Amino acid sequence: MEELVSIIIPAYQEEKRIERCLQSITASSYRNIELIVVNDGSTDNTEKVVRDFKKKSEPKHIPINIVTISNGGAARARNYGLHLAKGDYIGFADADDMVHPSMIEKLVDSMRRGNDLSGCGLLFCNEDGKPKVRQSNLRSQKKQCPRQALSMVMWDQTQMSLCTMLFRRTLIMDADGKPGLLCPENTVAFEDFSFICEYISRCNGFMEILPFYGYFYCKHEESLTGKKYSVEKLCYALQPILAVGERIGDTDFVAHKLQYAFLIMEFWYKEVLRSSRYEFSPECESWRIYMRELERYADIYMNASNVALYKKMAMWIVRKHPEAGRFLAKTAGRFVF
Repeated sequence: MEELVSIIIPAYQEEKRIERCLQSITASSYRNIELIVVNDGSTDNTEKVVRDFKKKSEPKHIPINIVTISNGGAARARNYGLHLAKGDYIGFADADDMVHPSMIEKLVDSMRRGNDLSGCGLLFCNEDGKPKVRQSNLRSQKKQCPRQALSMVMWDQTQMSLCTMLFRRTLIMDADGKPGLLCPENTVAFEDFSFICEYISRCNGFMEILPFYGYFYCKHEESLTGKKYSVEKLCYALQPILAVGERIGDTDFVAHKLQYAFLIMEFWYKEVLRSSRYEFSPECESWRIYMRELERYADIYMNASNVALYKKMAMWIVRKHPEAGRFLAKTAGRFVF
């Protein structure tokens, strides 16, 4: 019998896009799927759209479980869905995105080959679902867990999304069958990243990344990636990832430190891009925090053999000549990161 796959979909104010997401999943070539839609306190017609779709689709297609909770963010909604999931494998999707008809089948085949974690490529699309011209190059990768896989996730491949992955239930649930691994709920970003890193730290097998664009990320004005938050909240959000790296217990393992330094520098550039000199300068507390955190792992970053030279140059400019870094951000920052 085919393994059951649970797909958890948090949804907030997605009446315009969630039916498109549901249609893409129910059109999957793999059929033994349960959909768990967690309506995160939406005040629009999100719940009605899902229930109407459920009436049209069941029972001849994939079962859809719709639950409504008070608004608490995508991480909390995903965690609620984990408590309801019955699948042998567990995956996630966002209500405004879509999946390729073959994605789930390909990921299941990878898990059947004995991998602990399988993933595919993420295709960047516009709001209408049309792919953008420039995409990342894909290649097949298979890494031993936890050390090699964490190194790839934390540094070699930085664009790692929860929604491109399929997870084993046995590595998420505890002995009582309840979720022993959850998304951090009290952070402003990197919930996906933290969950994946923590999951890999529990694995002893392999992670396989397929050279296949299976997940369609449809960015729009309300997308979470466009939201601004403080450097203090950024640093706090990165602590779970640092903690996973430290648990490796190997001084030669520095992928988490490289990622931390890179993200601090990246967000410094973004802060310069969106702020005036008056709003963000050496006289500002946020500027001082950025610089302090940048220095934490700057030496490791600058001495790492797997960090590209242009990234090291950007780091050097920001640290030694921040005003030149400001000019670089204003003129070429969008191309550096």
